[in-house]
Amino acid sequence: MVIKWQGEKTEPEQEVVVVESTENIVSRRTSLVLSIVSLAISLMFLSQNITGNVVANFSTNGANWIGGIFFILAIIGGLIYVDKSKV
Repeated sequence: MVIKWQGEKTEPEQEVVVVESTENIVSRRTSLVLSIVSLAISLMFLSQNITGNVVANFSTNGANWIGGIFFILAIIGGLIYVDKSKV
């Protein structure tokens, strides 16, 4: 068995175990955590029953915009996580 780092070439007949760098692992986990947090915040702002006008006295339209922005950030973070986990 041969251990190789990502991007390193080996002979085709050998069994290969890929070892991820710590930077890739931290980057994947960070994007996952940020996407989950963004999704939770977006749901909080999109649901007027939870926040109402308590949070910074936003109008319904303003809270919906903020919720939409956080929802888009959550989708982008999820796509980054999926993309990094394929590598």
